[in-house]
Formats: sequence, structure tokens, C-alpha cells
Amino acid sequence: MEKKLNFKVCGLPAKYFIPFFIIVMASVYFGFMPKVKIYSNDAGTYMATSFIMTIAYLMAVGGLFFWLGNTIPIVNNYLGGACLLPLLGASFLNYVGAVPQELVNGTKVLMGGGFQDAYIAMLLVGSILVMDRKVLLGATARYMPTILGSQVFALGFCMLAGLITGYGIPEALFDIGAPCMSGGSGGAMTTLPALYTSLAGEDMTHMAGQFLCYASIANVLAVVMAAVGGALTSKVKGLNGNGEILRAQGASIQTEGEKRPATSADYVALGSGIFMSFSLYLLGNILGSLPGLSVIPGLAWTIVLGIIIKCTGILPDSFGDNCVYSMNFALKALLPMLIAGIGINSLKFATLAEFFSVGAFIVIFMAVLGAFVGAMIFGKISGLWSYEAGVTAGLCCCNIGGSGDLAVLSAANRMNLLAFASISTRIGGALMVIWIGLLYPLFH
Repeated sequence: MEKKLNFKVCGLPAKYFIPFFIIVMASVYFGFMPKVKIYSNDAGTYMATSFIMTIAYLMAVGGLFFWLGNTIPIVNNYLGGACLLPLLGASFLNYVGAVPQELVNGTKVLMGGGFQDAYIAMLLVGSILVMDRKVLLGATARYMPTILGSQVFALGFCMLAGLITGYGIPEALFDIGAPCMSGGSGGAMTTLPALYTSLAGEDMTHMAGQFLCYASIANVLAVVMAAVGGALTSKVKGLNGNGEILRAQGASIQTEGEKRPATSADYVALGSGIFMSFSLYLLGNILGSLPGLSVIPGLAWTIVLGIIIKCTGILPDSFGDNCVYSMNFALKALLPMLIAGIGINSLKFATLAEFFSVGAFIVIFMAVLGAFVGAMIFGKISGLWSYEAGVTAGLCCCNIGGSGDLAVLSAANRMNLLAFASISTRIGGALMVIWIGLLYPLFH
């Protein structure tokens, strides 16, 4: 008997979703989009869609692509389709001109105005407070060696790819591989060109576009590897922790169905979870701005605050549960629209095509693979589950930053490990800059 196709997008079956979808598309393509005038010091005055229009469009398109990615078997099981299709699909729609400029502007305003940060705040705080105290402390102590081991492998694989492709070690390492592991799109576009300018004694800022292209390709590869790796390691005993990161006997991260419900019918509790998550994010931002403390980014301070709260028990678990509710709300209700927004705002098909070459792709692939394999090996040595270590300490060092972490973890179905992914992106990016600073003079 054939399995019946289960169509449900934005929580609605087809007969209800389609009429609402038509309303949204009619608003976009028949000139009925609500718009606002935006003033910017950089871009001057321009028109953008209102939040209502922007969010409705991203929910409709992102939700549809998300459902397709979940439904197509090979794409879902081996290519991270549920996450990859909204990312690539929305970006492609923008590339072919199917997204009006006002809507592109509206997405830019929404994403650049902090929606992504709000999402990360809910996930980050909830992902820490949902963890068992002993697991949290044990995993954190084993995590730094895993990041370092991952980077050693990534650099080594990158050098090997330079020899295979004929690029040579210096170009493969510094011009192609390093931008993929420099702490996200910001590191690729700003930090790395500035570092090369100071090391080479000439202006290297013109390479920012090329570096961003390679970081974007690495981001897509990291998403695919997360999905493929999950499918493969689940079939091999001893490699996949099924969401747990620490291998200690009896240790586990609390997930849905363990000790606390996934969500609550008490919407006041949900609201308090959102409020506490945002407040801790703001406190992290304050600490990251103070003299003497600014060496640690604000988001890293938010992680530290969450760990302190969890380990000291200063906040009763009954209130910490509320932050877990807000995390699950973000995961279940907002993820497809967020990924679609990232696709339109951050992933540019034109840039990918401009600098793409088969040789560069091989170098990037080897760098990402090296990071993944290295993190799996060193994670196991350090007492972590190999796959979870590979995803967080490895693949989350090879993407475009915070949005890349969300995409990789979504493909891996490991959103509960966002705190570790954020550590990898920020501390790992800083460590990679140090690596490059030490290696650059040896090859030039």
C-alpha cells in the first residue's frame, strides 16, 4: 500500500494553505504589497515591504520549500533538503528576478534589523538551559582540543588539495581555504583582507568578494555534509550520539519527552522565556562592550551567562523551562522563514558563479571535509560523540557565521547544540586568523 502524501505547510493542510498562499502571491505580483520608506546613511532613501508583507512571503515560500525538502526522499535523507531547499530556492528566486526589489529590501531590513539575532537568542539560551549540568561542564572541557584538531586537519587537507589541483599550497591555503574558516562572512569580507593587507604590505581589500564567494560555497557544502554524515554515521555503531555530545555513560542532554515537555499551553510562560532570552542576549552585549571585557564578543558572553545560570542553579529549572519553550517555538514556527530570508539576503548566486571554478571547489570541499573528519577524530579522543563533534566543532567552523550555524544544525537535526556551534564559529574563527598569521610569512 502506497504511503499517503502528507502535505502540511505552516501547520496547514493543502486545502487551507493554498488559498492563503494565493493571497500572499497576489499581493506580491499584482502590486498590492504594503511598503514603507527607509532612510539609510549608506543607501539613501529606498522603498521596502512592511514586516507583514515580508514575513508572510518568507513563511509561504520558506514553508513550501521546507516541505519539499522534507518530502523528497534522497534530498531529505542525504542532502539536507529541509534546510538546503529554502536556502537555495529563495536565493535562486531572487537571482532570476522573481522577488521584487522592494521585497528584497524588506528582507534585508528584517534580517539586518535583528530578526536573526532574536532567533539566535532564543535558541542559544534555550539550548544551554535544556542541558544537564554535568554534561554541560564535561563537554565544554573537552571541546577546545576538538576545535584545534579539526583546524589542523582542515589546513592539512587544504594544502593537499592545493597540490592535487595545481593551485599550489599558498594560493589554496590563503586565497581559497582560509576564507571558509575565518569566522563567517564578516571574517571573510573584512578580517581576512585586513590581515593580508598588514602582512603583505599592500591593499588586499579588493579580494573581499572572492573570499565571500568561497565562504558561501563552503557553507552549502557544510550543510550537505551535515545531512550526509548524519545518515551515514547513524548506521555505524559508536559514531553518532543521537543528539548527545558527551560520551560519558548515562549522560544525556534533555530533549523533548525527557523531564520537561517540549512546549507549554501557558503562553505567559512562553512570553517569559522570550523575555529572559532577549535579556541575557542584551546583557552579553553589554559585557562585550565594556573595557577589558570586549575581547570576548557579546554573543560569547551570552553563552557564558547561560552556562553560569545553568551550573549554579541561580535560576530555578521551572523558569529555565520557559526559555526551552521559546527555543522550541523558534524551531517549529520560525525556522523555514528564517532560512528563506538568509537565502535572499546572504546567499548570492551571481557571486557564486563569478568566482566559481572546479579547482576552487575541490580545495573548498577538501577543507570542509578535513574540518569534519578532524573534529570527528579528535572529538572521539576527547570523549565526545564523533558526529556531534564533527558537526559543531568542524562544520560550524566552515560556514558564513550565525546563519550558517543555523543551516548546518538544521540539516543535522542538532539545534540543541547551538551553544557549541557558536563557540566554534567565534573562537574557531579567531584561532584560524592566528593560524593564518603564523603561516603566511612561511610561504611568502
